[in-house]
Amino acid sequence: MIRLFINLSMLLLGFMATVCAQQQTDFSDLDQQLALDPSVVTGTLDNGLTYYIKNNTRPEHKAELRLVINAGSILEDEDQLGLAHFVEHMAFNGTTSFKKNELIDYLQSIGVQFGADLNAHTSFDETVYKLTVPTDDDDIFNTSLQILKEWAGGITFSDEEIDNERGVVAEELRARSGAGSRMYDQSIPVITNNARYADRLPIGSLDVIINSDYDAMKRFYRDWYRPDLMALVLVGDFDAEDIEMKVNQLFKDLKPTEEPKERTVYQIKTAQKPAAKIITDKETQKTSVAIYYKKEHDNTISFEDYRTSMLEKLYSGMLRARLEEIAQSKDTPFLAGAAGIGFFLGNKDSYFLRANLKEGKALEGYKALLKESERARRFGFTQTELDRYKDEMIQNAELFKTESDKIPHRIYVEALIDNFTFEDPVVSEDFRFNFYKETLPEITLEDVNTIAENWVNTTDIAVILTAPENDSEQLPTETTLLSELSEVKNLELKPYVDDMANVALMENKPEPGELVKESYNEKVDATTWEFANGVTVIVKPTTFQNDMIKMSGFREGGSSIAPDSIYVSARESGRIISESGINSISNVQLTKLNMGKNISVTPYINYYEELISGSSNRENLERMFQMTHLYFTAPNKDQNSFQSHKENLIELYKGNDDSPGSYFEKIIAKTMMNNHLRAIPLEADQIESDLKIDEVFNFYKERFSNANGFTFLLAGNFEPKHIKELATIYLASLPADLKENSTWKDIGLRRVTGNVKKVVKKGIENKADVDMRYTGKLNYSPETAEELNLLAKVLKIRLTEELREKMGGVYGVRVSGFTTDRPYEWYRMQVRFTCDPNNIEALKNKVFEEIEDIKRNGVSDKNLNKIKEAELSRTEEFLKYDAFWISKIKEAYTLGRDYGSFLDYKEKIAAIDSDYFKEAAQHYFDNTNYAEFILLPED
Repeated sequence: MIRLFINLSMLLLGFMATVCAQQQTDFSDLDQQLALDPSVVTGTLDNGLTYYIKNNTRPEHKAELRLVINAGSILEDEDQLGLAHFVEHMAFNGTTSFKKNELIDYLQSIGVQFGADLNAHTSFDETVYKLTVPTDDDDIFNTSLQILKEWAGGITFSDEEIDNERGVVAEELRARSGAGSRMYDQSIPVITNNARYADRLPIGSLDVIINSDYDAMKRFYRDWYRPDLMALVLVGDFDAEDIEMKVNQLFKDLKPTEEPKERTVYQIKTAQKPAAKIITDKETQKTSVAIYYKKEHDNTISFEDYRTSMLEKLYSGMLRARLEEIAQSKDTPFLAGAAGIGFFLGNKDSYFLRANLKEGKALEGYKALLKESERARRFGFTQTELDRYKDEMIQNAELFKTESDKIPHRIYVEALIDNFTFEDPVVSEDFRFNFYKETLPEITLEDVNTIAENWVNTTDIAVILTAPENDSEQLPTETTLLSELSEVKNLELKPYVDDMANVALMENKPEPGELVKESYNEKVDATTWEFANGVTVIVKPTTFQNDMIKMSGFREGGSSIAPDSIYVSARESGRIISESGINSISNVQLTKLNMGKNISVTPYINYYEELISGSSNRENLERMFQMTHLYFTAPNKDQNSFQSHKENLIELYKGNDDSPGSYFEKIIAKTMMNNHLRAIPLEADQIESDLKIDEVFNFYKERFSNANGFTFLLAGNFEPKHIKELATIYLASLPADLKENSTWKDIGLRRVTGNVKKVVKKGIENKADVDMRYTGKLNYSPETAEELNLLAKVLKIRLTEELREKMGGVYGVRVSGFTTDRPYEWYRMQVRFTCDPNNIEALKNKVFEEIEDIKRNGVSDKNLNKIKEAELSRTEEFLKYDAFWISKIKEAYTLGRDYGSFLDYKEKIAAIDSDYFKEAAQHYFDNTNYAEFILLPED
């Protein structure tokens, strides 16, 4: 009997193995069609509406809901320019069940924040409504689905509300205006070959926004908001089958349109010759070039298509790495370069090249970009490059596979939206990993090198060069740009040489240090180790990710220690060393060494701290510790990296006074900080004269050569004993002088006191930027910081309602509270908005009125509930992230508090009442310390 059981067991195992083998995908059959990720429940209702539903558990008890309309500004008639976007606004201004403001009020009452959790966007070809809601309350979730349905077919379009919203939409157009939008408007006819896209920008026409007939907007809604052009994308912590039933019941009665208009996919015609456009603007700060090679869009349907897209990723990724390498080289012709292959617009895909160019060297940089693309086309890539990038792609696919149950909802949501609108494939994480693992090893250099020929042999090319107006005399002509484009194929070029030497990150491990004290905090499950060299390590094991670990190292000091004479070098030293490499391995080589490995380590130096951050998986954890050790003991002094950083910095700051926004910020900084050297933006000539490599390197070495006082916080999915072993070897062994204790220095940064008002005239756009700020001293604590943060949020709710919804005077209003204890205990409360210059006084007075009302009366129960629900929801979500725990433990550690001192957040939130805000407003909105800055156009 026993023997029979064994034989049957063996037979069953064999049968099961055969079944499993049959179910395994045969990746060699490239004619197969790609399947949608099987974890996604999808279908189409009888009325034509498509739905995608996916169960996902991060974050818990929440869902991302999207209503996607396969229609955007490209479908507008001449009298509707901007109305596709206007319809999106009207969705928040009244539906069948929710009158104006009731919808937003309801959602805010359940913890949804307008902007962050409740939003929408309109582009050329799609409109998407976005909603983040809790899933642990059926009534709330059912109401949220009802809201999506009413956006789909129940927007009321009251004439009065349309008129009220005209000002808001106009202010959005005003807020977006500037050098960037002006240059984009000039470029799009060139890059689209004068297609319809050039005349259908989503933001639209101000004349139509202000003066359009009511029915023009309603007509767009009738024509294009219909079930056959809609999709629901629902991803969250719920039962997918249950949600599918709800969708079927709720959305089945959306009526299809009788005799629907054809949803035309507008074509971008293929140009028969390349085109070039040089665009200058007096307010732009940098020179850049973009080159687009366009061809007909190919949908990714089969395994063969998927393999081709993989080859394109390999090709563009390796080319991008070469461009990044050039940007870090000596006498680099461009400051940053990028390349890629992907969807363009309409019926076109593109292979693009981009670069930020040096002042006075636009032609040289443009030619260098073309040469590198041509070098790759002509000679292809090297085997070592290909091997590294294969490893990188497999590592990335493995990361997503490992973390598939920890990936945030929004990543899945965006992929599914693109599947509906652009037919992009959405495969499972397992499929992608297995496809890469099985297919990548078989891919040869010849396979990858064919990609260039598929793309660059085209006449449909557009070149856009943008630059400051003052540099126009130094720029090449459009004829020259086109000439260089054709001549590059005739240049003498040499193949790329991969300089990757056979180097090891660390030859020998350091001698372990000595542990002197260990303690455990049960409340937060955190262990602290103190080592003999003055280094402290705090570890918090979690399961928020399956195989990810975060590290944060910190110590008091920073650039505050440096004398004014080397301030510029000191403030840039951390960034420059992080770009220079370690242990005589250049940063380029270090990047290559780490390709295919989930690892990152970066040192920083800010005003008052030295910092080092890192992340890895368990496999590369020791490597993360090794890199950390080497950033202390063996940083590189690299002239090429230094020079590249310096030139980038000069380019960044040289045109600041030509940009209205940058100039405005400089005036604010100089005024608020009493013109203090270390608080105002740098000048280009200051960087040129004061940024010196010896000072950079020596200051960094001074700050990192003594590890005494450094604390390292780690959180993630690990065994503490493993961290202890590695910390003992690589952190406890760091050099230290226990006689020298590091602390930050008060460098005299003080905010201006009293009342200050300044009007700055700069720029040509007819708009005003208004900045209102209250500052003062306080007794700093996490509680006061939170008090300021909540006061800012409640004021933002009120100002959004008054300035935007009632007055129609702004598109948005930013309100922020900030406080710190360094170099003294101070705070700032700030209100900022963009508006019509004629409306400044009315809007300012309303801000003052709302502030005074909170001072006298506190806040309403309705707004109090909104804030409390949002704060509770936000905190409970953040508690599932390692970075949040690291920040909270660091805060408690530096203030001498118990690590778990923030865990009573529920009681603290419950205790908030109207008087809490009333007293806070009376304290923080101190009229004796008020500063006001207004940016107006020059004319």
